[in-house]
Amino acid sequence: MSKTTFDNLTRSALWTAYKCICFYCSQPLDWGDLHIDHIIPESLTQKDEKFEKVKENLGLEKDFNLNELYNLVPSHSKCNHRKSDNFFSKSTTLFYLSIADKTAFKVKLEIEKLKKNKNKGLILSKLQSALSSNTINEKDLRKILIEAEKRNWNIKEIKLPFGVEFIDKIYDTFYLDTDFSALLDNKLLIHNDEDSLELVNDNNEKVNVSTLNEWKKASIEGFYPLTTYAIKSASIFTFFEELIEALEKAKMPKVSFISEPWLEIDMLDYLSPSILMDVEDELLEHIENRLSVGDLVRLGIVKVNDPYPYKISLEFGSFETSYIEQFRADFNDDGIEDIFVRGWTRAIGGTMGFGFTSILTKLSEKHLIEKEHHYAQDM
Repeated sequence: MSKTTFDNLTRSALWTAYKCICFYCSQPLDWGDLHIDHIIPESLTQKDEKFEKVKENLGLEKDFNLNELYNLVPSHSKCNHRKSDNFFSKSTTLFYLSIADKTAFKVKLEIEKLKKNKNKGLILSKLQSALSSNTINEKDLRKILIEAEKRNWNIKEIKLPFGVEFIDKIYDTFYLDTDFSALLDNKLLIHNDEDSLELVNDNNEKVNVSTLNEWKKASIEGFYPLTTYAIKSASIFTFFEELIEALEKAKMPKVSFISEPWLEIDMLDYLSPSILMDVEDELLEHIENRLSVGDLVRLGIVKVNDPYPYKISLEFGSFETSYIEQFRADFNDDGIEDIFVRGWTRAIGGTMGFGFTSILTKLSEKHLIEKEHHYAQDM
């Protein structure tokens, strides 16, 4: 049992981080029955020699602190009393400590969040007083908010649904306003038995590429993927290249017809048929009549297929087009929020398929989400 008194911030943070579940019995834990227990008993603080032996036996650091978050867990009062000052077996203790250590970061985040919320009311009241007394005016406040929004945008984290795979690491997190040049010479992971991709030119000369810089140089010199397999594998390079371009172009939008309210790319009634592969321009009439993809699905013109691993997969004519969102920003400097998407098109009943990226946007509140730009890729 704990003899230390923990403040409500720590108690609440531990309770929340462990999802209001008792650490020992895994049953729901009410706030009124919340006890904070020490995995390694707190009583060892009075027994220096025994504590040193315990730390040595468990392989713990010499400065291990019994009252740190990595040794604290929420429990029912009965579970806490049952454990009392007893020790678990070595394997159980180390297992419990590993869980608590991993969760300690979440607990710290909860503490910081609670501290901010605690101060929020005070800050708002002072701000209201400053406005009322004309110490600051609405123009000053608006300027502060705009500057804060810009700062937050510049450090924005982009979390990709599928990471860019290099031979030694997968990168799935990128940041705006960042120099990506160091990644351009990293070897990309190519899903075949080779460590590079073979390209050819019109003179039947061949070159092998494994980094984005090698790919860009070969492309400029007229080399391209020739076989169906090479075309499919080339999407590894083209996606990475166009992702970097999108990250460098991304700006904070001034207006949004996409996030307010938030729209997902699988909401068919908000999508224009322009997002579909339409070799013969058979969908132009439907686009002009402002029919949505949802309308065409209900008319039996478009079929919805299993999208895995994409977000949405639509079949029209002889092709299936699949999309998954990457991130949102203003990519064409028109002030309007767009969606950068990764896609795949394949021939129904055939082996041909190719990857691409596109920009999807709404041109106004009355417009559907449509394809604004299409980066030509390998075909």
